[in-house]
Amino acid sequence: MKRILLALLIGGATLTSLSSCTKEYITNENFLPGISYTAAVPTADWDLIAGTNTYVVELDFPELDKKYFDHGTVTIAMKTKSNPTQYEIIPATIDNYSYSANYSIGKIKIYAKEVGSSTIIKSPEDMTVKITLTDADNGGN
Repeated sequence: MKRILLALLIGGATLTSLSSCTKEYITNENFLPGISYTAAVPTADWDLIAGTNTYVVELDFPELDKKYFDHGTVTIAMKTKSNPTQYEIIPATIDNYSYSANYSIGKIKIYAKEVGSSTIIKSPEDMTVKITLTDADNGGN
């Protein structure tokens, strides 16, 4: 009986030591990490689109290359001089302006449409714009 128990004990220990798990980590190093840039946009940089109540500012942004344009994600947020502790992700309505944006390779345009009740249209206040580029896989398109 002792021999059977000893054999079972040795067999169990052997099986336990030989059946180990191996973790396998697969990393795809073809992706760039998300990266953010900030740019100051003073009040004087906004241009009124003739015949409208909409301002536009165009930012040269060479980091927005063809790869990000075709397959990446571009996120734009802003913080104003009057509220410097909070970024707002656009599109959004902030302080009587409805903000939106579009982009092309090397350029970002931000629009500010006056939605307040004032009859005097004035350009948006000084702000900081944060642009975040995030890489993504092609997805087979």
